[in-house]
Amino acid sequence: MTEPTGNPRPGVRRVFKRLTVDVHFNPIVNRRVLVEWALDESFIEEGPYTFTLYWSESPTADIWVPICEVIDQPWAYDTNPRLPLGKGTDFFYRVVLEDGNGNLYQSQAVNGTSYWGRYDWTLAREIIRKEIMLMRKRTGVKGYLYKRRAFGDPCPCTEPVTGQINDPNCDSCYGTSYVGGYYEPFEYWVTINPSQHIRKLDAEAGLITENIETVRGLAYPSPESNDFWVNAATDQRYVVMSGITALALHRGIPLILQLRLQERSRSDAMYKLPLPCGGAHAVS
Repeated sequence: MTEPTGNPRPGVRRVFKRLTVDVHFNPIVNRRVLVEWALDESFIEEGPYTFTLYWSESPTADIWVPICEVIDQPWAYDTNPRLPLGKGTDFFYRVVLEDGNGNLYQSQAVNGTSYWGRYDWTLAREIIRKEIMLMRKRTGVKGYLYKRRAFGDPCPCTEPVTGQINDPNCDSCYGTSYVGGYYEPFEYWVTINPSQHIRKLDAEAGLITENIETVRGLAYPSPESNDFWVNAATDQRYVVMSGITALALHRGIPLILQLRLQERSRSDAMYKLPLPCGGAHAVS
């Protein structure tokens, strides 16, 4: 088990490809800090994966305070951060992974300090407040964002050596190669611009038309390509395409994004996932 207190023990090898800390958007909206990570694609040890988030005032400290623990999930929240996040308040986060065999792997320490002043916090908070109000009262469409799994238990429909998916409509992984396919959805509102229709020739279906929606949404819960979004009113489902751009930034921090969503046919495996019944994560 991961040590409940003190400094997490060094892992056998480095397996964390990325560790990022959001000390702007989430503190503004929800007074919490979001820490996200990604594992190296070559890491395929037995699960489940238990991640423990630690906090400290120094990257070389002997004592690291455990914040929370999550299982098979690439993000965690510090719901009681040391606010305000400003000058003179340096602090650091680190994540320790325990695999299904009890082996420990430690990430690098990442600085969680923000150097925004009072003016920066006030301006960014107002931009986000107005965008949320506009979407929810006038222009927005309520939906749900499903984050695609990037690690976990390999699905039996996947070739163990090549990783090739044999059944794109699998009821277990929904074509992602990992059991469960996607994480629990987030409530995610968007403003939809006029649709773009692209006609292309398919080897099996002949000439087909693809509908691509260009939408704007908040920078959290940080959509990524191959996630998918569901229109809560119509149950239409769209995959998030690459090329996500920032429409509004403050001091280099994205606040509002532009996404391209490609509509999927009703035969797609993602339609097998049920809509949440009041259980989706809320963004604010």
